[in-house]
Amino acid sequence: MSTTTESDLKVVGETTLPGGSYRDLSVMGRLRLEGDVACRSFSCMGEARVAGGLTSQRTSIVGETEAAGPVDAGDLTVVGQMKCLSTLRVRALSCTGKLQVQGRVDALSVKIMGEMNVRGDFNADEFRSVGAFHIDGLLSVDHLRVEPYGPSQAQEIGGGRIEVRRRAGFLGSLPVLGWIREHFFGSLGAKLEAQVIEGDDVHLEDTEARIVRGARITIGCGCRIGTVEYRETFHAEGDAVVGEARQT
Repeated sequence: MSTTTESDLKVVGETTLPGGSYRDLSVMGRLRLEGDVACRSFSCMGEARVAGGLTSQRTSIVGETEAAGPVDAGDLTVVGQMKCLSTLRVRALSCTGKLQVQGRVDALSVKIMGEMNVRGDFNADEFRSVGAFHIDGLLSVDHLRVEPYGPSQAQEIGGGRIEVRRRAGFLGSLPVLGWIREHFFGSLGAKLEAQVIEGDDVHLEDTEARIVRGARITIGCGCRIGTVEYRETFHAEGDAVVGEARQT
């Protein structure tokens, strides 16, 4: 059973409701939704469990939210914790908290300042991370820029322009950011790991990879690369370690 109210809903206490359609849905208490939910905006500052899918044009997670079905979140901001047990589709994703996705992610623009874990593939136009991420599948992007603040990993990375830059020392030295790094990531190193990285323009720092392929490749400080396959140009800088480099 579902309801179609097309009205605003604000949950302050503890409530269980069927799925339905709403305008603005706000959770400040504890809410369990037993079916699919569609709304103009979804805001959770408490705890929400959705047994079905969630569709929203604007989604803000400050507390905790879990959705069992596919999530189409529109513009998604995660400050607290969000778990998607199926797939996730967004226009713009900003994550300063923790995001977990069991399936595939499709996005236009992504900014990670917290922690993200994805079991499937990840497709995006723009992807920037100054936090940490773990992607079990393929990370496919037009433009990737990573400044690792914790360990980041993808099975394979493919795109047009791929940049991994060492994070500026000033930000890392701030006490509050140092606490965040320790709280989220412990003593693990701030670097990117991948089996294969392939792009047109590739600039890497603090990266470990088995194979790097591309047209124009620069391997910089803190890198350990097994094989580089380049079509046009290749440069190794600083203390970069490259096992083999060959032009193809």
